[in-house]
Amino acid sequence: MIRKFVPVVGAVLALAIAAAEPAAALPNNACATARAIFRANMNEARFWIGVADQFAAAGNETSANQASNEANFFLGQAAAALNDMSAACH
Repeated sequence: MIRKFVPVVGAVLALAIAAAEPAAALPNNACATARAIFRANMNEARFWIGVADQFAAAGNETSANQASNEANFFLGQAAAALNDMSAACH
C-alpha cells in the first residue's frame, strides 16, 4: 500500500515565514515573506512532480495521478504567492 503524504499547508506557510527572517530581528517584510512562501510552495511542487515521475516510471498510474494532483495544488499556491510578490516587492 502506498502512503500518501499530504503536507499541511498552514505548517508549510508557517515554516516559510519563520525561515524568511527572525521575528524579533526585523519588522515584517511583506516582500521577503511572499518570496519565502513562493519558494516553499515551489519546493513542494518539485517534490510531488518527482514522486509522480517515479510512480509513472514504475507503471503505477493511479498513484502518479494522485502525486500529480498534489503538485498541481502547490503550483496553484505558488501562483498565488507570485501575485503577492508582485504586489509586495516594488
